[in-house]
Amino acid sequence: MQRGEVYECVPVLARPGQSRMRLIISGSSINDAEHPVVLGLQVVDRDPGGLLNVGIGNLGWAPVLTIEAVLRRRLGQVIGVATDEEGDAVATVLRVAQDL
Repeated sequence: MQRGEVYECVPVLARPGQSRMRLIISGSSINDAEHPVVLGLQVVDRDPGGLLNVGIGNLGWAPVLTIEAVLRRRLGQVIGVATDEEGDAVATVLRVAQDL
């Protein structure tokens, strides 16, 4: 598992309107460890508008305010990978959102 990969997320209970795609944003110290969770963003099909959203190829948009701990066991197949430019944009917007 690597930062920038987009996975299908298989929830225990499906919630209408919630995306089933997750962009992994945690670093290798978490991704390579035995932690039960990784950090991810939802990838939604429409641009929610505003400056805190990054387009992820033809998969959709990653709103940084959807950051969450994602259980590894709920992640299915890799369905895409963010480009280096998209990854840099996500990192920048996360820093802005957190005032880092």
